Amino acid sequence: MKTKLLYSALLGAALWAGPVLGDDQKSQPQKSLGEKTSETVGKAGKAVVDSSKKAADAVVDDTRKAGETIKDTVLPEPNARKIDVTLSERRIEMPREVPAGMTAFVVRNNGKEKQNFKVEGPGLAREFMIPVAPQESKTLNVDLKAGEYKVLVPGKESEFKGDELTLRVK
Repeated sequence: MKTKLLYSALLGAALWAGPVLGDDQKSQPQKSLGEKTSETVGKAGKAVVDSSKKAADAVVDDTRKAGETIKDTVLPEPNARKIDVTLSERRIEMPREVPAGMTAFVVRNNGKEKQNFKVEGPGLAREFMIPVAPQESKTLNVDLKAGEYKVLVPGKESEFKGDELTLRVK
């Protein structure tokens, strides 16, 4: 008896809620399940395309940056002033003052392990993507503006950070 009463109450609630909740949809035709599915799949497909485009743009941008970095490590800019830099066991030997302008740091690693070379200053932080191998050289092209820069041999976070010096650019 209680079950019949419960079913009757649920049926009554459903009949009452149907017209109330459906009032705003009377002006719009009801969509079939196939139409709703197609619309949902279309929205999901657009989201996938949008995220794929963003990912592709990021890959293109990163590839361009990598290409520029590789080019910078191989060839000095034709109009750049060459500055010889020697790294040896996390030490830097180079001039402490240079003129402003395009500068090609020609970095030679005379040490026994790979070492990187980094220039940081006003609005600038440049280093090699791949450290300089022992007994090899790389070139880092940097357009230096007047001011003070920090030049360093960065180490891994857990190990000793190498030499660091101040470079004055006039």
